[in-house]
Amino acid sequence: MKKTIYLFALLLVFAFASCGSKKTHETSKANNDSKVQEQQAAEVGSETVNLSDCDIVFFDNGKLSFYDSKKQTTTPYLFEKDSVVNCVFTQDNKLYYCVAVDDKIYLRSIDLEESSPRPQQLIDWGVPYEKCVTETYGTCSPLCYYAGRNMLGLWHEFSWDSYSLTEQKLYNINTEAITDWDWEQWEEEELAKAEEAEEEDHVAFVRDELSEYLSTIDSNYYLTDGLEPVCLTDQIEYRKYISDPDYYEGPEFEFVSSSPDNMKVLFMIILEWGDFPHGILCVSSIDGKTQIPLEDTDCTGFNAQWLDDGSLVYVGEEPLSPDDPDFDENWHYRAHCIKRILPDGTTEIIAHCGDFQMKSW
Repeated sequence: MKKTIYLFALLLVFAFASCGSKKTHETSKANNDSKVQEQQAAEVGSETVNLSDCDIVFFDNGKLSFYDSKKQTTTPYLFEKDSVVNCVFTQDNKLYYCVAVDDKIYLRSIDLEESSPRPQQLIDWGVPYEKCVTETYGTCSPLCYYAGRNMLGLWHEFSWDSYSLTEQKLYNINTEAITDWDWEQWEEEELAKAEEAEEEDHVAFVRDELSEYLSTIDSNYYLTDGLEPVCLTDQIEYRKYISDPDYYEGPEFEFVSSSPDNMKVLFMIILEWGDFPHGILCVSSIDGKTQIPLEDTDCTGFNAQWLDDGSLVYVGEEPLSPDDPDFDENWHYRAHCIKRILPDGTTEIIAHCGDFQMKSW
């Protein structure tokens, strides 16, 4: 039971990283819907912006920029004037996001199919913005999308018992109604769905199906689905990424995800423990020949997602030059940036900002 509770709490931590923004809000004046749109139209004019093919959105100090990963082009979004604190794509090619205005948090949307999409104000979530911010890392709740229910979720009310936000407001996209999350009812409904699927002999495709074949052997991580186990970490120098040798007791490994073609695996190498696990992420090919430690990441609060072409996009940090006065041989990074590891293993910086969200279909 303790292990289950721990894994649930840990999952919430990771969900905050993959769903939400790391940026705090910049307070701005509230405007009603019509005045906001009139002001934006006057300032931006009738400029046409095509965002329909963009599959990533970047956060930069509360501002949005859309990225087309195939064309590798970035389009700043100029129509939103308030500070964006989180967002999520939905299957109908819309972006739903929250803005912080004074101490309120509002839900808005952008229809990416429109020729020049403008923000649409939807609802006031009815909880103070400060209640949606964690007391650990000071990050805003993610905006979660439950596709099967066509609902959005906003977490609030931080608890030190679980080191996470514990309550959730739900927004029904179809009815525009807001309700409080009832986790017991939710759990019962999910269990019923799982049992129904099993009875129908329905097997859903799971992108992360490699996870059941991964195991730890002699302080290394192995893929064991063949005749001979394949080591995925024998090229990694673990001690290189330890902040305090006195706390090092050997690595632990946690599977995160596999690439769309199941040819690469993303996992955590946990080297130290505090309130949360700490270490680095690592990408390895399933033959073990390519092993890429993401040394500018941490096991807590990361955001890393796969593109359909097998690229991995993640939040990293820009390296400092050894000539920089702030350079430290043990910690030689500065501001956050968004990096893309291409299928051939090369890495490039695609944005100078702190976080991103990606379409997952």
